Amino acid sequence: MSASRVGIVIPTLQAGRYLEKLLPALRSQSLPPCAIVVIDSSSIDDTVAQARTSGAIVEVIARSDFDHGATRNRGAALAGDVEFLVFMAQDALPVNDGFLARLVRPLEEGIAAAAFARQVPYAHARPSEIFARTCNYPGTSQRRTARDIPRLGVRALFFSDVASAVTRRAFDAAGRFPERTIMNEDMILCSRLLAQGEAVVYQAEAQVYHSHDYTLAQQFRRAFDIGVFFRDQAAELAGVRAGGEGMRFAVRQFGWLLRRGHVFWAMRSLLENAARFLAFELGRRHHRLPLALKRRLGMHPRHWETKVARGSSADSGT
Repeated sequence: MSASRVGIVIPTLQAGRYLEKLLPALRSQSLPPCAIVVIDSSSIDDTVAQARTSGAIVEVIARSDFDHGATRNRGAALAGDVEFLVFMAQDALPVNDGFLARLVRPLEEGIAAAAFARQVPYAHARPSEIFARTCNYPGTSQRRTARDIPRLGVRALFFSDVASAVTRRAFDAAGRFPERTIMNEDMILCSRLLAQGEAVVYQAEAQVYHSHDYTLAQQFRRAFDIGVFFRDQAAELAGVRAGGEGMRFAVRQFGWLLRRGHVFWAMRSLLENAARFLAFELGRRHHRLPLALKRRLGMHPRHWETKVARGSSADSGT
């Protein structure tokens, strides 16, 4: 494959400590990209300087202008006339120099319009996070189409732009990422791709290190935003069964931790999953909550400011 066919888009914020490893790792891939685009939300560290020194295309935006979908769409436009777009998170790191070639292989072979990579937890990840990565990113690749939705429900739409690739043709035909969604823009893109008859591949052979170390409060806020997403994007997800996934995950995680002797983390998982369940249900009912409270409950308070700026009084909770 010609390297001129691949462009990478990375949204950043205070990413200096990540880019010092990520950018060299991308440049040293066996399939090096022709373009790396960094869209930075006005970092005050050396993010922008590092990106420019590495030869990346850099655009700086105001933090208030960041949007999960719109910012990535802007990066895709700046990547130029590439055949394959690769989206990455700033805190993901390729496991080896074959990551990029393996990620785009299903697209090159024509068996899928998009693919996403396996996420391997960092060495310092806590046991509950190791389970989450193991559960959500198994060692076997999978190919999904719209025919899998009745069987898998919302799991058929699972897709992560922490490390993903999509053909420019399919990306444009699907309407790109949705704009003004609180999160899960990658799930909506997957839904749109499947709806237009495309296939999506989970490519287990392409691996990146990526894991979180969220506090209990951060987990609560993230789950609240997920609940908001499922309410606000009900039209996009029409007909997709979503119930029961959280409970199944909680039961499996608790048992996995106990079997490995992680009693403390098993007990903590009960608290974490209870908090996530409460937050998710609150998010699903956010239309009943006052605007000031919604800003405090979620991870993305600017989402609500944007709604007000657009005159969305019906959804402001006031």
